[in-house]
Amino acid sequence: MVSHLQKLKALWGEKKLSDGKTIGGKGRLTDAIISKLTTFYGNAIRANSHNVNEMRQAVWAVWVHTSSTDDEPKHWFCPKGKNSWCKYNVSVHNNTVNEFSHKNTLPKAVSEVIKPVFKDLSHWKLLRRCLGGKVQNANESLNSLIWKYSPKLIGSGINVTKIAAFIAACEYNDRSKNRIDLMRALNLKINKTNILNCVNIDKVRKSTAKRQVSKTSFEARKAKKLKILKQIEQCKLAEGNTYAAGTF
Repeated sequence: MVSHLQKLKALWGEKKLSDGKTIGGKGRLTDAIISKLTTFYGNAIRANSHNVNEMRQAVWAVWVHTSSTDDEPKHWFCPKGKNSWCKYNVSVHNNTVNEFSHKNTLPKAVSEVIKPVFKDLSHWKLLRRCLGGKVQNANESLNSLIWKYSPKLIGSGINVTKIAAFIAACEYNDRSKNRIDLMRALNLKINKTNILNCVNIDKVRKSTAKRQVSKTSFEARKAKKLKILKQIEQCKLAEGNTYAAGTF
């Protein structure tokens, strides 16, 4: 979603939309809005990973929700009830819809331009691959271990790369204690310091992982990222683009 919307934003550039304004700018398709749409898109897939039809409806709920206005509320795809993430439907449930006011709504011209992106990213073939909520995290985690022992920036031969892959697989499956097994297999001397180092490495890794997956930590990182994006967007609006490839 990020790459699609950023490419679309770059493609339109300074060209005018149907309302006579550019695609970017305050209240339009900013980097902060792209980040929000991406988060909503991911949530739609994760929350409905058991059913393609519900997943597809949730994805389109993002588009219609962000294009809704007080004159034209379009929340038919949004979840109903008091626990819905859609504040409009919550107000409907609480019979306070007359007091509700839409905020941060994307202009109709921008919504129409980004509609093809949602069409592409809600295709049946693509969403079927998301069934079960499976991710690439495990693969990326193993890859990061391999590159730790054989950095990409340093040229390595096939033997070094193989050894790095073998060590990474052992550590991925058996934690740092596999180093002791490896030393024992190579008839190396093992002392108390070697064992304590492996234990400490695993403790630090576990505590770091627990902290990073906690809801508080996740929300803090998301808020920090959004804050930075908003600051960058404000600078662009105030100063214009201060850098562009091949411009200076």
